[in-house]
Amino acid sequence: MKDFYRIMLCITLIFMSLGFNVNAQNKAPEPKSGFNLTKKIIQNHLIYPQEALDKKGGKITVYYDVDAEGNASNYRVESAFDEQCAAEAIRLVKMIEWNPAVKDGKPAAYNDYYTIEFSPKSYKKAEERDPRLMLPEQNHPAQKSNKIYELKELFQAPQPYFANPQVTLGAYLRTNLKFPEEAKTFEIQGTVKLNFVIETDGRASNIIVENSVGGGCDNEAIRLIQELVWTPGVKNDSLVRTRTSQEITFQIGERNYYDGNSY
Repeated sequence: MKDFYRIMLCITLIFMSLGFNVNAQNKAPEPKSGFNLTKKIIQNHLIYPQEALDKKGGKITVYYDVDAEGNASNYRVESAFDEQCAAEAIRLVKMIEWNPAVKDGKPAAYNDYYTIEFSPKSYKKAEERDPRLMLPEQNHPAQKSNKIYELKELFQAPQPYFANPQVTLGAYLRTNLKFPEEAKTFEIQGTVKLNFVIETDGRASNIIVENSVGGGCDNEAIRLIQELVWTPGVKNDSLVRTRTSQEITFQIGERNYYDGNSY
């Protein structure tokens, strides 16, 4: 009888293993930044249409096709509570870079969708609590193409924008960096390198950690980049999407009396 149970257990484990293997071999497209961070990025970019702020909100689902290289196209909304919000939803989803779907262990084309929630009440509260810094009106229109350019291809590279023109990127990082408690406790330090896209609205998207430090430093570096506003890159008299990177260093200074560290 014991042998019988052992055999049945082995068979069950084999089927479970096969099931896990099948799941690992098949999956839908995923944002390069991951779903959780992408949701935060979308919220950071969302500009609620003014005429819709006094109306009831809702969810809008954007459908699109992702090919085996991860390129998305054919964006569409089948139904929406507001046309302007639908246009904004499409604009936001177009920003997302994708890792392609996987079928039988190989990249594959996929019909996918992404849903964005529009809440006038939440949007108003967030703007009242912490109004976002907005770019002044730019001298160039945004390029209609969704193409992402490298810095070397541009006529004018993106630059951090601050309400006070005397502020520099270095000063912003020194002033706003909050050394994570976990990194303090375990004396974790190092340089986080982030790769990201500066959109034509001046904010970062598709943030990827190229060099991780851990201890909460990666998340703090992402927060700092998300709160920045940039004057977008310029090519052929148009504002364009630009891929760039930024290093942010977390360094423990001389020890102090209170917690053993200074930052």
